[in-house]
Amino acid sequence: MLMDRKAAEELAERVDFRKGGGLIPAVVQDASSGIVLMQAYMNREALLLTLLTGKTHFWSRSRKRIWMKGEESGHYSIVENLSLDCDGDAVLIKVQQIGPACHTNRMSCFHNPVLEEEEGGPTSTILEKVYETILERIRSGDERSYVKSLTSKGEEAILDKIREESEEVVQAARKSEASIISEVSDLLFHSMVYLASRRIAIEEVFKELEKRHREKTSLGSSAPR
Repeated sequence: MLMDRKAAEELAERVDFRKGGGLIPAVVQDASSGIVLMQAYMNREALLLTLLTGKTHFWSRSRKRIWMKGEESGHYSIVENLSLDCDGDAVLIKVQQIGPACHTNRMSCFHNPVLEEEEGGPTSTILEKVYETILERIRSGDERSYVKSLTSKGEEAILDKIREESEEVVQAARKSEASIISEVSDLLFHSMVYLASRRIAIEEVFKELEKRHREKTSLGSSAPR
């Protein structure tokens, strides 16, 4: 989510910073899983920077300065949407989180429940997280990144890797289950690198799969799959 300066200024005008002495609470939520990741504070400038750059910025009450989430760790929060509360004095920011959100290396800062809860395992939302990380690596321009290095070589280099990984999946079929899982993961990863290099959102693949599923499972379908 990116806004031009005019749209960002207009949104900032709707926010009541006076009630909190120039600051508003900002709750950050994972757009894929719905997990609340963290809570911080924004002043007007931090909100504008968030809207203009697409990465979350906050006001540090201890350091007395604006900071960008991930400026040191690289664990950026890529903004997908932002909502004001009913009074206009707080914001909810939905993000795709790259890496852990908490400085303790946990995914969420809210990892101290009063009542013990079972931690769920990873779900298909990891595909969206990996895809967003790939996009960020392409944008970052850091040649030390494998993704940046591969995509800099051009489309044919990416396709060569997909051919290679496809063959390794076939070979893994004669080996262990762990080998199959590893090689299929490599194939999925490089397929997402290709999508990102073409600026094709992974959601478009989800839509295509959902469309095919709906067609094949609808009442009256003569070709079950």
